[in-house]
Amino acid sequence: ARVGRVLGQSGSPGVRWSSAAAGNVRSTAASGSLVYESKRAVDEYLHFHYAPNEHTIPYKFGPADALQFPARMAGIAAKYSRPDRRGVAYDVGCSVGRGTFEMTKTFDKVVGIDFSHSFINAALELKAKGAVDFEATEQAVLRSKLVAKVPEGAVPERAEFRQGDACNLGDIGTVDCITAVNLLCRLPEPRAFLQKAIDCVREGGILVLVSPYSWLEEYTPPERWLGGRLDSEGKPIESHRVVGDMLAPFFNLEARSDEAFLLREHARKFQWGVSDCTVWRRM
Repeated sequence: ARVGRVLGQSGSPGVRWSSAAAGNVRSTAASGSLVYESKRAVDEYLHFHYAPNEHTIPYKFGPADALQFPARMAGIAAKYSRPDRRGVAYDVGCSVGRGTFEMTKTFDKVVGIDFSHSFINAALELKAKGAVDFEATEQAVLRSKLVAKVPEGAVPERAEFRQGDACNLGDIGTVDCITAVNLLCRLPEPRAFLQKAIDCVREGGILVLVSPYSWLEEYTPPERWLGGRLDSEGKPIESHRVVGDMLAPFFNLEARSDEAFLLREHARKFQWGVSDCTVWRRM
């Protein structure tokens, strides 16, 4: 890669730039699990988790309420966790770890799990070094250089990161909190994950379930979608209702909110979405 210094988008100097190989341009906007092992995916998610707001939206307008999504979801877990239920938490689908680090401000131990080896390696490097360099796509093969840092106030020694399968978490014991942020509709067996939460969250603990319910065949066979389709009578099946039917015998629904998120593909293209955020307290 070639590195140089040019004017940033705002017209101010000081942004470091590079030029990447032309073939390395596929964004995580494209579907398929293999996308999440690429360097491009790691860079995009490091940006999603750690980039400063002014780089994510370098304009005088834009959906500012969608910024800092992983930190906001960790804040919801902190808000609804009971003081006597702040021992062990699992951040399942942790990606590159921002939510996991944020949760160490509240919980004594937080285990971040992700299926992507590349995401976990990035989170482990960040835990070890405190900072990790990454690149953001600006236009075609033009990249800017940024640095991801462990968030202020986090306690990295409380965080663990493991590669794993959300549908087969194994013996994790009894836990005080499970967060699953934009995970459920990317699982081949979403019911298996929900059953694990039922089995493992202790009385008074919480499940924070956040999903845009973007069911896709390449991740989940249609017969295993939790809603998002028609029933045998041609009536729509809504995902929140299906999830609720499964969880309600074991959890109380404490809160529900719409939570916006913004994933930057390049300087002039973004994924804006709204996830259904529900907080469930184990009975």
